[in-house]
Amino acid sequence: MGSYVRPQSLGVNSNPLEPDGNLRTSICCLCNGGCGIKVSLDQEGKVQAVFGDPDNPYNKGKICAKPMEIAQTLYGPYRVGHPMKKVDGFFERIAWDEALELIAQKYNHYIKNHGTGSIVGITSKIGGSYSKLAHSIFSKLTGMANYGTGPICMESELNVRKEIFGNGSATAPLSDVVRSKILLIVGNNCAQTKAGQFQWILEAKGQGTKIVVIDTRFTETAQAADRFIQIKPGTDGAMGMALVKFVIDNNLYDQTFVAERTNGFEQLAQAVESFTLERAAKITGVPGNVIKELAQDLASLKPGMLFEGRGIVCVNNAGATLRAFEDLMVLLGNVGKPGAGIISHINNYGNAKDLIPKNDVVKPDVKRSAADLYPAMEEGEIKMVFIAGNPCVNWPESQRMTKAIQGLDFVVSHTLFLDDTAILADIVLPATHWLEEAGAQASVHRVLQWKDKAVATYAEARSGGDLFRQLAEHMGLEVSYFPDSPAAAWELERTHNKSIAGITIERMRRTPGGVHFPCPENGQEFVRLYENGLFPTHSGKVELARENNIAIEYIDMYDSPGNQGISRERFPYILSTNKVASHYHTVCQYSNWAQEMEKPYVEIHPQTASELGVTDGDQVRVETATGALVLPAKITLSVPKGYFSTQPYFGAHSPYGKTPVNSLFPAAVDPVGGNFPNKNIMCTARAEGGQG
Repeated sequence: MGSYVRPQSLGVNSNPLEPDGNLRTSICCLCNGGCGIKVSLDQEGKVQAVFGDPDNPYNKGKICAKPMEIAQTLYGPYRVGHPMKKVDGFFERIAWDEALELIAQKYNHYIKNHGTGSIVGITSKIGGSYSKLAHSIFSKLTGMANYGTGPICMESELNVRKEIFGNGSATAPLSDVVRSKILLIVGNNCAQTKAGQFQWILEAKGQGTKIVVIDTRFTETAQAADRFIQIKPGTDGAMGMALVKFVIDNNLYDQTFVAERTNGFEQLAQAVESFTLERAAKITGVPGNVIKELAQDLASLKPGMLFEGRGIVCVNNAGATLRAFEDLMVLLGNVGKPGAGIISHINNYGNAKDLIPKNDVVKPDVKRSAADLYPAMEEGEIKMVFIAGNPCVNWPESQRMTKAIQGLDFVVSHTLFLDDTAILADIVLPATHWLEEAGAQASVHRVLQWKDKAVATYAEARSGGDLFRQLAEHMGLEVSYFPDSPAAAWELERTHNKSIAGITIERMRRTPGGVHFPCPENGQEFVRLYENGLFPTHSGKVELARENNIAIEYIDMYDSPGNQGISRERFPYILSTNKVASHYHTVCQYSNWAQEMEKPYVEIHPQTASELGVTDGDQVRVETATGALVLPAKITLSVPKGYFSTQPYFGAHSPYGKTPVNSLFPAAVDPVGGNFPNKNIMCTARAEGGQG
């Protein structure tokens, strides 16, 4: 049998870019990496090539596949160019004013007759800072509850970090890693998912930082590490708790920091008491001496940093795992110091406050969790949905989501492509691409960078900023609250948000790589958080125990939501999805180049393939309690036995014509953090016959 390892995704310009009047400077907005890019335009003003920006200090000219696929996605056959209305099952082109008037009439009708809870937004890709602010204002004026990327991407990480530190943002920027002595990367293939920024980790390694990777798969990141620790799927929490216990039992923690800056140490010590090295080794498959050596390294090599990934966030027992590893960094005193802290792609600079007088703010009359959306749509509580994204592909139980949306009275899709979700809409509105819209972009370095509009707007596309202001006008709402341009939106944001008050557009433009936030009115940048030892919790300290006075409750993967009650005899294997650079989002699949780089496949260990009677390229049927999918096999030693790994974002109404793999994942949530799982769900598999 063959062995298959994905190619490296990191690239750099081989030659300096010559000055060119058709070369635009911008920022990639696909993964919050914040990579600087140069966009080359042809004689018609269209994108013909994208390069890394060598003048941007944070990616230094390096980029991955994602931004290089842009030209084909901007002008490809799937791009929506005009408003459309569905008539007798087919789309007809209409004018923007007609579309907005129809939406306004429906919106006002449902609010009047069924309440604000009858309309929701599913908005995983609403646009840049201008669009996001307008969307927020519109939601406050109408009472529309919104469900963004949180449930499918980072809800658990955000909520757990808020509980611990009082703020969900990264405590330190990725660029600080060059000051660290050890970097612990857990469930994070950042060589793929943050490829343009991965050079910081390689630079740190070259300077002597010890890179340790904990992962189920032998990834590109693991290949670059000083030490790779392969762990059984879904057991990271047990390892984290064992590390915490060992550090406490052997007095390896920063006793001064813990005594002066934390609450809940006793509860944490009690919570991890049973997680001996022996127990953790049995659960995780990692020898006890390896766990012990890692704990000793983390305690002796200071400062240290932690970089968590989707492998421990987008799972059904995320809360305990995230708690364990972030509490570990607190115990070691790795907070608020150069080269210490937690790196994250969550970079929330806060929300504008008091934009609208309280009397004009409308609150949703129904509160629902993300999981509650499904029955609410199915049972008729929700009449209308506004969509900016592709939930029929990137939300769990995708086929159930599709049927639920099909059953709604009225659906609006503001979209780049006529994708799996947009084809279900009653009204389709063409959206601008982020290269067609100016705005501020936050990144993993906790900086804000300004990008100007780099390319002409495609056909009749409009940004969310323009759309929501114009829709509000058609609905008879007060439009004076809305900014009328990206620049006006940013000025409004920083005027009403103390965290970014000192970050002007001019300052971002004249600062290569952008400006760190928080940055209050006095202009002082905070490169890392909590250097003053104060935390925005109720107590002003780090909270090592939750409000229920319990620090961590370990949840076995097999007893977690989505796996509870499932027969291990019928579903003996484990299924996960893992992002690759060329298909990081659902939008990437509309690039011909992306199709050449990566086609759908499922990775299988040679021994598991042998059990199934499968050879490389054979079709394999993978099935869970919620769905099934047939994919060609890629036989590789980089995944463990009994484990199936595939890519998450292919759709039935895309160039691939594949059932979304998220159909196989349940609409269950991590009980602590709230994330939907797209990893570690029980499955079965069999050879389907034939080559893919």
